[in-house]
Amino acid sequence: MLDKQIKAIKEIYREFDKVRVKHKPIIVGKFALTVYTQGMYPANIISLLYLDIPLLEKVLSDLGYQRFGDLWLKDDINIEVSKDFHLLTGMLNQIEVDKEEILNVISLEDLILDMMKYCVEGDDLVCDLVKMIVKSYYKVLDFHYIYQRITDKRFIPKLKEYKKLAEA
Repeated sequence: MLDKQIKAIKEIYREFDKVRVKHKPIIVGKFALTVYTQGMYPANIISLLYLDIPLLEKVLSDLGYQRFGDLWLKDDINIEVSKDFHLLTGMLNQIEVDKEEILNVISLEDLILDMMKYCVEGDDLVCDLVKMIVKSYYKVLDFHYIYQRITDKRFIPKLKEYKKLAEA
């Protein structure tokens, strides 16, 4: 499934190349985690963030996707147009796939911050995923950046706990 999803994103990016826009949509949400884990945590919905929503929706429509509420569907590919514009102020990583394409993916640090909202509200699965990300990527995470961007003080004890577990 991941191969089909990556192929769909590449197809969307090629359409953006045709209209010669400088920036392409950013992969956010659970599908960003799918990209970072190379499919070990599969998400069935691709969440794309792009400031010019009408352009993104036109591209999806031109490619044959059908709109159903917030989702765009084509065959077994589900795409959500994200409106989490606060994520645009963060960092992104550019990840190479197939030695040719570059995918724009929300940074791990911003993904952690976004997921922490659900973790502190009691979503234990999300907490476990954040713990896994911190442990797996501990040596490359910019904790200074993460702590600077915390908007909810409830994140701090959990993040400190996950960091301590990763250091052990």
